[in-house]
Amino acid sequence: MFANLLFRLRNLSPRVAEDPFVREITVTRPVPRSRRSESLLIIGWGLIVLKCWATFWVIKHYAMPFNAWWIVAPSLLAAAVCTWIYWGRNRA
Repeated sequence: MFANLLFRLRNLSPRVAEDPFVREITVTRPVPRSRRSESLLIIGWGLIVLKCWATFWVIKHYAMPFNAWWIVAPSLLAAAVCTWIYWGRNRA
């Protein structure tokens, strides 16, 4: 770790040497949650659960030669990522 000693070469105080680096500070308020967006998320999760159940039933009923998780897992993963992005957008 090296100390910043450039201010001593120019006879500046340490405070004046760092002033030009701060250009602007802006504070933004977080966007409030939308009841419509949350309703769409809940409806979407309901449809995904229904799709997963139907996928397991169809594959078992018609004896298809692959595992249902190949279809269900990407759907659940994509829904989880979308939900995580929505809930985490104001926590930065």
